Amino acid sequence: TMNEQLKELRVKSDEIDNKILELLNKRMDVVKQVGRLKNTTNQTIYRPEREIEIINRLSRLNSGHITKSAIEAIFLEIFAVSRNLERAEIVAYL
Repeated sequence: TMNEQLKELRVKSDEIDNKILELLNKRMDVVKQVGRLKNTTNQTIYRPEREIEIINRLSRLNSGHITKSAIEAIFLEIFAVSRNLERAEIVAYL
């Protein structure tokens, strides 16, 4: 039935969300390491050119339904969370 199909699709969607969360946490682990490294070398946290480079790379790789503007919106949020985490890491070392 349609309700069963909907239930199955929601389960699949939840499983994907779980994986996305796991991957975001892995990315944040790397971000914390970057923050520590930048602290020891006195590098700036905010690098807009690096963020643009990542968005462009992902847009070129993209073969799905997500538009470039959607990729940009999603990843700008991820970058904002990353910057806050990096800053916290640097403050923790001061």
